[in-house]
Amino acid sequence: MKIKWKRIALLGGVALAVAAGIALLSVFVFAPAARYAKADALLDTDDVAGAYEAFDRMGDYRDAPARKALLQEEVIRSRTSEAMAFGGMEWLVLEERGGKALLLLKGICAELPFHETLQAVGWEDCTLRLWLNGAFYRSFSEAERARIVETPVRNRGNAQYGVEAADETTDYIFLLSLEEAKLYLPGDAARVALDAKGAAAWWWLRSPGQEPYLAAVVGGDGAPGYAGSGVHYTGRGVRPAMWVAR
Repeated sequence: MKIKWKRIALLGGVALAVAAGIALLSVFVFAPAARYAKADALLDTDDVAGAYEAFDRMGDYRDAPARKALLQEEVIRSRTSEAMAFGGMEWLVLEERGGKALLLLKGICAELPFHETLQAVGWEDCTLRLWLNGAFYRSFSEAERARIVETPVRNRGNAQYGVEAADETTDYIFLLSLEEAKLYLPGDAARVALDAKGAAAWWWLRSPGQEPYLAAVVGGDGAPGYAGSGVHYTGRGVRPAMWVAR
């Protein structure tokens, strides 16, 4: 009987060791490989910003740093100019493709809340989206509006805090996402934006923050704020983005 119980104990120990080994393989081998494959697949859907963020979150896994750097280099190489005037304002050129340019306002055009009340709200339902595609869009001339391209906008969640994505939208004017801000504006210094008084300002992104009633931001020092600010907060700047025909 003693020998039998020793065998059972030994077999149990082996089973636990195997289970632990499988768990470790899952964490350190299978899961990173799956995330890598998913990042690679995002490129097939032309989701460059999503792939960039996915490779970024992998750290030093395989050639993720090199893939991330290459994506950023390709975007920067696409630009035939760094800035352009449009609608009486100065815009940064973030990317050019298919006869279109992705523009981001160089500075802050207004300080508005992401949403008029503090509540769980995503980009698709926020009042700032209505303002950008309403009053701000109508501030351009008819000829200028004809050049602004209505664009399908991907709205991802906040991977750092596990907040779900908003629905995809179609917009003339939009805000950058966390992923796009990091892809198109490499380094905190490149993300610093000035308000009308020449002071470095915080500005809204369309990504959700740590909670559904928070929206992601870029800080005055240019650092991405994944945790976000309350959507009703008025001390954040608006930095519109849009695709225009060249």
